[in-house]
Amino acid sequence: MKKNILLKIAILSVFFVQMGIGTITPAIASIGGAFPQIPFTTLLLVSTLSVIVSVPATVISGRIAGSVVKYKTLLIGGMILFIVGGIAPFFAQSNFGIILALRVVFGIGLGIVTPLGAAIIISFFEGEERAKVMGLSGVVANVGGILFQLLGGVAASVLWGYAFLVHGLGVITLVLVLFLPEPEKAPNRQSGEVAPKIPSIVYLYSISLLLLMALNYPILVNMSSVIQAYGMGDAASSAVVLTMFTVGGMLAGVVFAKLFGFFKQSVISVGLILMAASMAFMTFGTTLAFMFIAATLAGIGFSMILPTMMMSIGMKVNPTLVPIASGMIMGAMNVGGFLSAYMFAGLASLFGQVENIKFPFAFSMVCFSIIAVIVLIKQLQISAKEVIQQ
Repeated sequence: MKKNILLKIAILSVFFVQMGIGTITPAIASIGGAFPQIPFTTLLLVSTLSVIVSVPATVISGRIAGSVVKYKTLLIGGMILFIVGGIAPFFAQSNFGIILALRVVFGIGLGIVTPLGAAIIISFFEGEERAKVMGLSGVVANVGGILFQLLGGVAASVLWGYAFLVHGLGVITLVLVLFLPEPEKAPNRQSGEVAPKIPSIVYLYSISLLLLMALNYPILVNMSSVIQAYGMGDAASSAVVLTMFTVGGMLAGVVFAKLFGFFKQSVISVGLILMAASMAFMTFGTTLAFMFIAATLAGIGFSMILPTMMMSIGMKVNPTLVPIASGMIMGAMNVGGFLSAYMFAGLASLFGQVENIKFPFAFSMVCFSIIAVIVLIKQLQISAKEVIQQ
């Protein structure tokens, strides 16, 4: 099949909306002002509820994509739910319960779309071209994230309800996926052939991403609260800072193919080191400049880790199981995002840091540093074995 420009644009458009969940994060503090009687952990459900309901949708979408339901059909259905569920809360600003119900609809749509992009890339491309398109997918995802977050923050600075209207950008993806051809089905197994199984590395990556996302999520949902608490700015300032997370991810995506070609799996340890550094800037920084640096480093680090894992999945997983593996990994990542607030609430209570708004960043800094050292040592051991075998 000819891999033309239109095909790549249609595929990459799927990634445009994957960071649409961040549209509301710059407005969380403003939404809290509109509902002062609601506890902060409950208020965060405006963001995290969409994340958690997307998990079963992601797993189911990955299991039925290309086998039970066509990729294109799933994408169209998912995008309709994304757009409707995303925009509709604007018309229900006085009822927090209805807003949460509509965020469920939005989350289901996002969950349906989330695992399909990487699976389609793996279906259409191979080798270096696959790495290039996978890297570009990170660029497009982060460009989308910049637009969603920046416009969401600017809109929220006028009226917090306007932030929901920004989800209308999803129409761009809905139109472009109409031009997406259906990937060819993987060949059926021959009689007596053993069914392929999900390799253990998929479970390892799923657990790892759950933990990494839980540790990283405070920089996405707590940023606006930190900026306002320290008098650094308002919702619009938070939106600009949060866009630096996506700018960092975009920069990583541009050079990902070269990084992966040179470092291979070691890209993961580099990404972890950068994420530890980002949390250090969040922990000790008291100015907007520190927040800019922290968000940028976090974006670069995370956008080095996730594509590397997806490339590994493409190389080690049977083609028939790629959508399922992709769904498992993205689902686990979203579970981590949902559990993050509750995990840190429990840890803050345990360590007597309930009033310390920066405690999650300090804890994440320590964890990322420890994980980076462990992963780096493991990768050095693997490299040493390969040299000895040669």
